[in-house]
Amino acid sequence: MAESLSPYIQNGRHLLTSRWFTITFGSVIAASLARFLLRSTTTKPPPDAPTSPPNQTQKCRYRLDNGTSDTFLLPDGRKLGYAQYGSPSGRAILYQHGLPGSRIEASSYHDLCVELGARIIAVDRPGYGWSSPHPGRTILGWPKDLECLAEHLGLEEYSVLV
Repeated sequence: MAESLSPYIQNGRHLLTSRWFTITFGSVIAASLARFLLRSTTTKPPPDAPTSPPNQTQKCRYRLDNGTSDTFLLPDGRKLGYAQYGSPSGRAILYQHGLPGSRIEASSYHDLCVELGARIIAVDRPGYGWSSPHPGRTILGWPKDLECLAEHLGLEEYSVLV
């Protein structure tokens, strides 16, 4: 296995995680997030609890403020947008949003990450959100962008959630 990962290791750091780690760790986080989301959406108030008036809207589960967001200038001059949610001193997880999507997608996990002691760093892919487009990019360009961000944030170790 170490031989198969050698093309993705530079300066002693993995540019891509092993498939086993991503699947296992991703499954644990996904299961925890699913339990949290199901608990928060399927919990019914007790029959004697007061109900809110029909014209009152529910609170959005996404943090739409920009207080958690920032940009970073990559060596080639492009901007990389990212946001941080959860515990600021928690274990770092680089969150990869779906397509289409943006860094804000991970904001719904903020409360769970605080509870678990995790720090989610959600990054806008090239051309999405606050990140500059990257014409002619390759699949290996994305891990390099993430590595630059990790160095900028001073992360010695981190996990990747795809």
